Amino acid sequence: MSSLHSRLDFDKELVLVISSMAILSMIFLMQRTRVLQAAEIPHSRFRHHVSVADSIGMTRTTDWIPARFSPDGKHFVIVLKNGNLKQNTNEYSVLLWKTSDVFKSTTPELLLKMSSSSNREGIEDVTWLDDSATFMFLGEHPGELHQLYTFNVRSHVLKQITRHPTSVHAYSADPKGKYFSYLAEEPSRKLWNSQTLREGITVSTEPLPKLMQGETGGEDDSRGQLFYGSPRNRSRQLTTQDKIDFGSKPVVSPDGNYVVLATLVTAVPKNWREYLNPDIQRESSAQRGRGLTGFIRRFELIDTISGTSKPLLDSPAGTSGSEVAWAPDSRSVIITRVFLPLDNTEGDDREARKSHTFTVEVTPSTGEIAKISQEDLYGADWNLVTNRLCSHAMRLESSTFFGLNESVCFQKRGGKWEQLQSLPSDESIPDIVVEEDMNTPPNLVAVDRTTRRKYLLLDLNPHFKQLQLAKVEEIEWNGTDGHPLTGGLYYPVEYVPGKRYPLVIQTHGWSRKRFMIDGPYNTGSAAQALASQNMFVLQADDGNLLSRDTPDEAPREAAGYEDAIDYLDQMGLIDHRRVGIEGFSRSCLFIKFALTHSKFTFAAASVADGIDAGYFQYIAFSNTYADVPEEAEKLNAGQPWGKGLAPWSRQSPGFNLDKVETPLRILALDPRSVLGEWEWFAGLTRLGKPVEMIYLHDGAHDLVRPWDRMISQQGNVDWFRFWLKGEEDSDPAKAEQYARWRELRKLQEQNEKKPASESVSR
Repeated sequence: MSSLHSRLDFDKELVLVISSMAILSMIFLMQRTRVLQAAEIPHSRFRHHVSVADSIGMTRTTDWIPARFSPDGKHFVIVLKNGNLKQNTNEYSVLLWKTSDVFKSTTPELLLKMSSSSNREGIEDVTWLDDSATFMFLGEHPGELHQLYTFNVRSHVLKQITRHPTSVHAYSADPKGKYFSYLAEEPSRKLWNSQTLREGITVSTEPLPKLMQGETGGEDDSRGQLFYGSPRNRSRQLTTQDKIDFGSKPVVSPDGNYVVLATLVTAVPKNWREYLNPDIQRESSAQRGRGLTGFIRRFELIDTISGTSKPLLDSPAGTSGSEVAWAPDSRSVIITRVFLPLDNTEGDDREARKSHTFTVEVTPSTGEIAKISQEDLYGADWNLVTNRLCSHAMRLESSTFFGLNESVCFQKRGGKWEQLQSLPSDESIPDIVVEEDMNTPPNLVAVDRTTRRKYLLLDLNPHFKQLQLAKVEEIEWNGTDGHPLTGGLYYPVEYVPGKRYPLVIQTHGWSRKRFMIDGPYNTGSAAQALASQNMFVLQADDGNLLSRDTPDEAPREAAGYEDAIDYLDQMGLIDHRRVGIEGFSRSCLFIKFALTHSKFTFAAASVADGIDAGYFQYIAFSNTYADVPEEAEKLNAGQPWGKGLAPWSRQSPGFNLDKVETPLRILALDPRSVLGEWEWFAGLTRLGKPVEMIYLHDGAHDLVRPWDRMISQQGNVDWFRFWLKGEEDSDPAKAEQYARWRELRKLQEQNEKKPASESVSR
């Protein structure tokens, strides 16, 4: 990952000088700030249909809570990003507003632009320091490593704080920026040296792709290393009792003496099985080989002076993640969404601890725990002046998406935390929100706390007014077993009532409160671009996952897709002979089960980087990821040997490849992903079935880089057009692609002509 840029001397300060005229030309075309008014735009004003390139170039905010206010409340910054398809980079901008000007005719100041050519963010995790003039963040330029920076909004000086030899993935600092702690990648190391060439390598928990590559560590390894330092002193590594991964953030105390970090638990205490959370029950009851960990985390307290570490709480961290905030005097720490210890508890208190997570204050020196709230809270803003803790309540928007609801605040009185009935409000501080829904692209909006009137702060994508967006409506249908299902139905852009159209089912999440130009994720999904090709697209939410990790999970989800097809067919909207389906991550299991077990034959399918409860994934990853074999055994009702082989042969999609009658496009994102998809690619090839696998160099699970997204998303648009409509893109650059697919179509036609005795009975 090193480059000329990363070897430059960043000791010199980089002064950014940006003229106000340049700001206007680079940021946006926006109207003067005004009260938002909803208005329909006549179709005659639309210029072109939505393409994948439009989605990649879309400007978005980077955080759930978009605005980061300075401690004095006089300014706030917002980070925006968009893809640059030509350069294959993602570009990031930091915009600064004066709080007093947001309801006036004003434009923001462009403070900083950076871009990333990796799978990492160009600018992320912006944190203001106490001086209200400086903020810290993680960032990078193309070809560089991820490092810690500061930026001064008055002098416009950018400083690189860390010069770590590997990328930094998470950090925190004290309010004055005197101390900081961060997680960095474990350095890549070659496995073969003079000793291992003589003695060989004793394999234990090494990932199979790493063994094949002859190395360990590096940026595609999830293990991290913990460091502590200051801008003037060299950072030093700290050790923890358990393993570190990049799902956690180290939080340093204001005095710099401690760091709190959630680590992966190696030896799970037996009484943790009493927690009623399904993920914790599954992980705590699993049988693991030596050195293997699951995904249960526990908070550790690391002394930065002595280097010693101990559990802060002898209980699991919440499975949806937690936030940590230190008290100003460094004597206690707030943790959100964490389970509490069960030792020495009884009655209602014990039952509550088994069932729920809490937001609590923990005093490390005594182990004392003070409960604050039983709600799922996001964020922990401990005001140093008022001694108030403010956060946001989390609510399920659907079966798969959480959203932020109202703000909640607490104040400590007489040693006890009490929720404030009326929120403290500084009327000079507006609420900054992103407004969007399934038919409305996101906009930045300022809300007056007194009048609740809304003002357009920034039109993020003014050019979208020139796009002919497909109409989206939420639909509901019932599964075969009666459980309700929901999804977003995208209409063909040139929809004519009474005409039946092809349908593509996209999976793995839905929320009517979000503008999903692609779907819930970038990998594979391309809802608006597909609808622009005059196809219906159903973005299906995952069903009721009470059956998760049981043999009923995949059949139930697959049946939900069948029921959706029947529902839309009965409404006279779709042609049931031309239905495609797309899966990603966990929903790959559902799609592969449907392709091998469903009564319905799909006309085309696509999957990308997911689990499939197959034998090859089971074997390839068992020594490294304990959850892979444990999950497959639960989904297939046993181990794939002896008596367990019978249920595997019935249930596991990989043992039923002979039943596949659908052309399949497979996307593998990296070496690990290639292994995970190999069983299906090799098996279908051996069986003479039409299958294609596309292999990316090092794509993120949810794809980030524009070219990776184009390969995945535009590739799926082309794939479904070809199989569902018989259409080909006239772009000469795609000639070889269609030559391959025409050969696959001949193969499909040959399979369809085989005698009934050679076909699989349904």
